[in-house]
Amino acid sequence: MDSKDAQESLESGGGGARCRCSNGRRNTAAVFVIQSLFTAVCAALSLSIFLNTPDKPLPQLTPQPLQDRGIFLHMKNSDELRFEVIWNQSVQLIDEKRVQLSCAGPYMVYLWACAKNRKNSGETANLTLEQGNKSFHLQTLQDGKCQQMQSVFMLSEKSDVMVNFTRVQDTFEIERLLLGLHYMLGAECFTGQFDSER
Repeated sequence: MDSKDAQESLESGGGGARCRCSNGRRNTAAVFVIQSLFTAVCAALSLSIFLNTPDKPLPQLTPQPLQDRGIFLHMKNSDELRFEVIWNQSVQLIDEKRVQLSCAGPYMVYLWACAKNRKNSGETANLTLEQGNKSFHLQTLQDGKCQQMQSVFMLSEKSDVMVNFTRVQDTFEIERLLLGLHYMLGAECFTGQFDSER
C-alpha cells in the first residue's frame, strides 16, 4: 500500500482498519468457542470415567504395634526365689528362676519387695541381679518394710538373668516381690553388642 492508498483509506472512513479489527474479534470468539467446547468434552469424559469406575474399598491404615520387649514377674516361692509370669513379650522365664533375654542393651529393672525377719528385728538382706559373672545390686531389704527401686542395667542376650537373695539368717524372709525387666530400645534389637561377660 502506498501513501495514496492510505490517504484514500483514511478518507473513506478507515474501512481497511475496521476490516482488520473485525477479523481479530472473530478469531477471538472462535478460540473462545473452541476452548469452551474442549473444556466441556474433558469434563464429560472425566465424569463418565468417574461414574463407570467400580467402587474399590479404600485401603485401611492400621497402626503397627510397637515391639515391646520385657517381662514382669511375681514371686511364688521365697525359699528358692521362684517366679511366675504376669506379662512377657519376647522374653522368657525358664524353670521359674532364670530370665532369658532376646535382645542385648539397656533394660529398665523394676523391683518392689516386702521383707520381714521372724526372730530378730533390724536385720537386712540383699537382692542382686546376676548375669554370667556380673552382679548388679538391686536393693538392701530391711525388716518390716516394703521397698521399691528402678534402675537401668546393660544386659546381654548371651546368658540368662537370675535374682539372688543373700541373707545373714534363715529367719529373714521376703514376703512379696514383683520384678520387671523392660527393654528400652523398642523394636531395635541388638545381638552381641553389649556383652556382659567382658
